[in-house]
Amino acid sequence: MSGARKEPNMRCLSAMMLVILFGITPAYADDCENAVDQAAMNTCAAEAYAQADKQLNERYKEVMATLDPARQDALKQAQRDWIKYRDSHCKAEAAAVQGGTMYGAVLNACLAETTKDRVEKLK
Repeated sequence: MSGARKEPNMRCLSAMMLVILFGITPAYADDCENAVDQAAMNTCAAEAYAQADKQLNERYKEVMATLDPARQDALKQAQRDWIKYRDSHCKAEAAAVQGGTMYGAVLNACLAETTKDRVEKLK
C-alpha cells in the first residue's frame, strides 16, 4: 500500500458521530448512550442499523399487502433500486474513514439513518 492516506472530512465525521451517539433507537439507548470506546460505538451503530432494517422490512410488508399486483411490482423495483442507492451512498459517506476503526460505525450509522428515512417515506 502507498503511504498516502486521505484526511477524513471532519465535518462529515462530526455529523456521523452525532448520529451514532444520539440517533440510536430507544431499545439500545441504555447500552449505547455511554459508549466510550470504538468497539462499543461500532456495536451500537450496527444494532441501530439492524433495528432500522427490521422496521423497514415490517413496513414494506404492510404496504405491499395493500397494493394491487401492478403497484406491488412497481414498489418491489423501487425498493431494489433504493437499496442499491442506500448501500452506495453510505459506502461513499464512510469512504473518508475506510481502513480505520471508525469505518463500521460511520457506515452503519449512515445505513440506519437512511433506512429510517425510507421507513418514513413508506408511511
